[in-house]
Amino acid sequence: MKILTLFLSLCFAASALAAPREVAKGSELRAALFDIARNTVENEAGQPVKFAGSLKQLGDWAFFSGTIVNAAGNQIRVGVDRSADTAILWKIVDSEWQMITCAVGITDVAYASWPDQYGAPMALIFPEG
Repeated sequence: MKILTLFLSLCFAASALAAPREVAKGSELRAALFDIARNTVENEAGQPVKFAGSLKQLGDWAFFSGTIVNAAGNQIRVGVDRSADTAILWKIVDSEWQMITCAVGITDVAYASWPDQYGAPMALIFPEG
């Protein structure tokens, strides 16, 4: 019975690790990750930005998919096709979060190659499967 209980505990722990979790709005981690990316994104946008969308973490990886907005909450459209859609990828490197890459003003799934290109977990980028 103890072996079965241990096995089930390990299975539940492994499945919890395999599922990305939303980083809570207002959390220190969410603020820190966006601060790491802010200069790069603001340079692309040409103005101060806020981030609206989903920020998920899986292990030592984090991924944002959403839009950039101004202080009033209006979308900031950038790029040739004038989009506010933005994706950002971070990873813990040497015990610190670092931005790996970002795509601002995207009009397609620019991050589709990130699991192969950067080694990001597929479950983080495409949690639906």
